[in-house]
Amino acid sequence: MSEMNWGAPARLLEREDGGSDMYVEFKERGAGALCDLIDQVVILPATERARLVIDAGAQGMFNMGDIMALSERADFPRS
Repeated sequence: MSEMNWGAPARLLEREDGGSDMYVEFKERGAGALCDLIDQVVILPATERARLVIDAGAQGMFNMGDIMALSERADFPRS
């Protein structure tokens, strides 16, 4: 992944579909800076975060694998 704008506005979404990889039918669970939403997600138990994605506009849409990888980057701003 390239350079990230950790302060980019983002939305935390929960997939309401049948579990497919198609990004359809989401319920918004929160909004804020990308880094803040990543922090919120990684502390959740795996069962609670399984259906979450983060939509960070131009930065991209991140599934759980992406979110966990972003949280482990050396340049990730720790809270």
